[in-house]
Amino acid sequence: MEGVPIRNARRGDIPSLLLLWNAMMKEIGAADPRFALHAHAREHQAALFQKWIQDEEHLVVVAEEGGRLVIGFAVASIADGNGWQIPNRLGRISDVYVAPPRRRQGVARRLAGRLLDLLYETDVDTVRLAVAVSNEGAHAFWKSMGWEDLELVLQKDVDSA
Repeated sequence: MEGVPIRNARRGDIPSLLLLWNAMMKEIGAADPRFALHAHAREHQAALFQKWIQDEEHLVVVAEEGGRLVIGFAVASIADGNGWQIPNRLGRISDVYVAPPRRRQGVARRLAGRLLDLLYETDVDTVRLAVAVSNEGAHAFWKSMGWEDLELVLQKDVDSA
């Protein structure tokens, strides 16, 4: 879908962004229930999208089909490094999602590419992202684009007894 425009998100995109975000989280939660959403997640995410669209330290881009239909989105943030390791300036991609009927057409690659271009324009030293272990498709996608494994995050829930 080379003809699908990628543009910066606008406030008017928030309802579409929320629909896509909710679908993304349902997919992730179905693969691993530890990613299940809490009751107020949608309202929380709506506020975050509102903030991120206006915030210089966040980038939100959308893929738009037919001039009106948002079929995918991607989000990144920019922050200073931790002060004791390289990088000095770090970009983090937090989300890339394309509606299932529009997948396997290059839209995710274009969204990720646009985010990377924008991040490089801000002089970040490194870009990182996290992928759920259960999301094998996403892991394969990022590996196909030249990304390398860096760390493994472990989790242990507190016993409720």
